[in-house]
Amino acid sequence: MESTSLALDHFLCAVGDPVADVRGIGPDHPEFDRAQIIRAAVGVLAKSPDALPALAEVLKVGAGPGASPRTRAHLAAAQAWLDGDPVLAGERYVSILRRWPHDLLALRLAQSCWFFLGQHDRSCAAIDLVMPAWSPDQPGFNSLLAMAAFAHAENGDAERAERLGRMALAVEPSCPMGVHAVAHALAESGRHREGARWMREQDAQWHTRSRMCTHNAWHLAMFDAEEGDVPAALGVLDKWLLPAAEKSPVDACDAAGLLARLEAAGVADAARWKRISDAFERRLSPGFWPYVDFYAALSHRAAGERTRLQRLVEAIEHRARDVDHAAHRARTVTLPALRALLSGGQPALLGAGGSRIQLSAARSPLAPRGGRQPQLPLERPVERRLGLVADVRRDAEDREIALAE
Repeated sequence: MESTSLALDHFLCAVGDPVADVRGIGPDHPEFDRAQIIRAAVGVLAKSPDALPALAEVLKVGAGPGASPRTRAHLAAAQAWLDGDPVLAGERYVSILRRWPHDLLALRLAQSCWFFLGQHDRSCAAIDLVMPAWSPDQPGFNSLLAMAAFAHAENGDAERAERLGRMALAVEPSCPMGVHAVAHALAESGRHREGARWMREQDAQWHTRSRMCTHNAWHLAMFDAEEGDVPAALGVLDKWLLPAAEKSPVDACDAAGLLARLEAAGVADAARWKRISDAFERRLSPGFWPYVDFYAALSHRAAGERTRLQRLVEAIEHRARDVDHAAHRARTVTLPALRALLSGGQPALLGAGGSRIQLSAARSPLAPRGGRQPQLPLERPVERRLGLVADVRRDAEDREIALAE
């Protein structure tokens, strides 16, 4: 299982090309079923309508006649995603975890679904579900820690997120997902100067051929912006974020979020806003993800592209007339947020999905130059891993007791 094991490692660490790793593995190959669930996983993780045709092709072929229940469960979860039901997809991945708690692919995809929906508490619940089955000496434990760190950072627990992220990197320093998790924790706790230093110290670990490279660069730029280093932040924007924005609406969200923060610091830049607006205009499929639609609207408005903005609103209104989950989100999340944006109000983006940290950064003004939030106490030296597992087990048990009561 050398090829699929490599693909899975690349998938979990956000490096390489998992699809290329399994290229050439056809129905007669002994690893075919594993290759199929990895191919499907790439389509789900993308969170993009552009990835759906390839996902549909994978699911049309399916698995071999002797596919295991676990393989069939993975493909059923991917089918729910393809059918436009991210809630069912997430629940199906969690069901896999109940039977096979060491399935890191299912955990990563459950987390992806809850991120898409903005249900970060459910990401934490998925971590709690599987953690009792793990021990630090098992392969993949570092990936579990990195996923746990990210989940807790998005759920507002920066202290725990930083501890978990640093532990993940102590096991595998070259994992961009671990670097990202710590960056999120530092951003959540308001330690911007420390965050900028951290990202530069870790440059060799994240500035690689990684799907996280652009987003990690966004974290560096945001730390710089919060510290008042506008030229450094603009340098990252021009070198990394704007070129990436022209290829991906999700990366365009990073560019728009950073530029919105810089604009609050007095950077008036119609040309850069126009470039981001152009990128959304070329590549956006409105109505798929409220998080992306919001940033597209923000960019069109900032660029003075009223016609584009009006077309976007009309497309969302049209999408809202359907009866599926995306239509429900268009009605209850996207349209109210766009109306607030257009009227100069504060958009309520609960349920938009995506990063809570990114959305809050785009909507609030920059801190005064040199201003910083109080620092959290530094964590103890890397904790004994078995002790950490015991702590998480107790947290999971406490949650179960609370639910039972």
